[in-house]
Amino acid sequence: MEVIEVRDDVAVPEPGPGEVRVAVAAASLNWGDIARCRGGVASVVTQPPFTLGMDVSGVVDAAGEGAEEWLGRRVVAVCTQSLGGIAERALASQVSVFDAPEELDDAQAAAFTLPFHTGYLALHERARLQPGETLLVVGGASAVGTAVIQLGVAAGASVIAIAGGREKGLVCEGLGAERSFDSTSDDVFDRVMAHTDGNGADVACDMFGGDRTETIWTCMAHAGRYVPVGFNDDPQSGLAGKPLRKVSMGNFSVVGVIMAYGRAPLELRRFGVNPFPPETGRAVHTALRALVTSGAIRPAIGRRISMSEAAAALEDHEQRRTTGRTVVDMTLA
Repeated sequence: MEVIEVRDDVAVPEPGPGEVRVAVAAASLNWGDIARCRGGVASVVTQPPFTLGMDVSGVVDAAGEGAEEWLGRRVVAVCTQSLGGIAERALASQVSVFDAPEELDDAQAAAFTLPFHTGYLALHERARLQPGETLLVVGGASAVGTAVIQLGVAAGASVIAIAGGREKGLVCEGLGAERSFDSTSDDVFDRVMAHTDGNGADVACDMFGGDRTETIWTCMAHAGRYVPVGFNDDPQSGLAGKPLRKVSMGNFSVVGVIMAYGRAPLELRRFGVNPFPPETGRAVHTALRALVTSGAIRPAIGRRISMSEAAAALEDHEQRRTTGRTVVDMTLA
């Protein structure tokens, strides 16, 4: 059943206190959009109808009380409740709004925020990646994976990637990965151990989870750090859990990460939601802008599409027919 349609009768949203409204120039597609379309587990649960789209670029054309400083500025933003971005106007909390890097065009800017903020938080805030360590990126050709590879290289790590097929592996190597392994045919354990002289990965960033998680765990170095970034191969979106005995046996750590900034009220803390403080978001964005300016990182855009092509593009994502970020460009018919 078709569940996505483009409509022109949706009311223009108005920002509340601490919110801004963005005149959207471009928006990215996310795996979270697929989960919502399928009625699966998403970061924010809501009932249809709703507008898809988690992260956007554009110019702030309206602001609620307390967010007036953003009026007229070109920004990147994660939308309120991670919804509403694939539209002409979208709302975002000011804690999730950042100045767009001047070096990036609108599509690149829309492809920038979630992958690179998530990657930076995973590698530096949570895993504490050090120069010279080995970083294993699982799902290296995905949007977040392509960001993590570049951030790992910029941090001075030895980066290896796992991707589905040789073509995607070449994408990873083109971004700086020393080697890529094919998840569809290679024995990942044998390949990782051979490449690391039996030491394993000091840090593993896993975008997919699912049944292969425990294989990645066997690839960890002693005192390594495994970061579950996404759960695209897990129909329960990670909520089924994994046996912890293998973590104990492997003498490595599992450190969680989610790209979210703010102060969670107690009713959300009860459900396990505990985001980073807003000041962390500002510091991360400052560090990332410096890396953009230096030329160390750039969003990897696989496709630029029109709004009417979003449904077909999400199907391509689900069937693993994409690399990097797919961006909805509002200037395309």
